[in-house]
Amino acid sequence: MLVHFTNSFKGNASNSIAINPDHVISVFEILNEEEESLTAIYGIGNNTWTVEEKYLDVVARLNQCD
Repeated sequence: MLVHFTNSFKGNASNSIAINPDHVISVFEILNEEEESLTAIYGIGNNTWTVEEKYLDVVARLNQCD
């Protein structure tokens, strides 16, 4: 199952990103250059995705897949 989020990384073909919760190691908040809070999702293989959804929303959506 994939969970869909809004990708905060600019320059992609779209702003949608789908992440497999089985590949997620941790979730944490970061600040971008404009001091805006973003959520970072760290996965296996040293992959990190930054999404616009709030930290607790991301954690809840990832946990719904259990």
